Amino acid sequence: MVHHRVPRRRVRHWLAAALLTPALAAGGVLALTASDPPVAAVASAASPQPDTAPATASATVPAAADPVAVDVSAVLGAVDAAASAAGGSIAVVVLDGDGAELVAGSGADDPLPTASLVKLLVVQQLLARDEAGELSLDDDDLALMRRAVTASDDDAMSTLWTRFDGADLVTAAAAEFGLTGTAPPETAGQWGESTTTAADYATFLAGLQDALSPADLATLIGWMQATTATAADGFDQQFGLLSTDARATGAVAAKQGWMCCVDGHRQLHSAAVLADGRVVVLLGDFPTSTTWAAAREALDAAATAVVSGT
Repeated sequence: MVHHRVPRRRVRHWLAAALLTPALAAGGVLALTASDPPVAAVASAASPQPDTAPATASATVPAAADPVAVDVSAVLGAVDAAASAAGGSIAVVVLDGDGAELVAGSGADDPLPTASLVKLLVVQQLLARDEAGELSLDDDDLALMRRAVTASDDDAMSTLWTRFDGADLVTAAAAEFGLTGTAPPETAGQWGESTTTAADYATFLAGLQDALSPADLATLIGWMQATTATAADGFDQQFGLLSTDARATGAVAAKQGWMCCVDGHRQLHSAAVLADGRVVVLLGDFPTSTTWAAAREALDAAATAVVSGT
């Protein structure tokens, strides 16, 4: 196992506080019901497709619960088996409610394209800079940020990336959080080809409490909990940590990502803070010969193993 030294942050406690704030309660948790669209509707092999419906709220946000015990060997074995069955790999990192490492797979430090996970880095930096008075976000900016998180709207992200120099925001986030494998894309504007690692992204999620004001933290977590069933590009977001089994234990604040087909690979990622405070990152990397359905099945199985701790 690769061991990562993560600052001991009281993740469970800040999440519980955020879950109970009026701002987040107003955001709520979606009842997700849409089915996966045909593959042709969500990806094209001709060019990279980073993932791309305002959210509505209906459920009561639960309080945080005690975390489950984790059988590390069993979890890693299940994640590896799920990835192998789909012909790819899944990098996994799990932190406990205090930010200490519970699980880290062998690929935890391997940089991979972020797909839409980069959207959270950009949105966090914009919220922090607005709070610091370094820029002023208007209602249009906030609407774009919300859609970039909840509906994984690519058009919204592209507008924000151009308007606020997304590459600089990613670089700044990497420096602020100490992310050694996270960087903007080599090709300007191709934000989905930014890179990160499972370890980096877990560190980022665990560090949000220190990087945002309470109000901004509640806003961002609220958006992450209001993920739409279907993304703006028609892709079903109910996979991995937003699959039925993973969400059975309570509220999940998540960001999903998918992209095809850079260097003959497709990416399918799921990252979240669970109701018990655990931070979980699953970065799936598969050959283009692996179908979206097979990749989703692998992420679902990996998420089930991680959430159950076995």
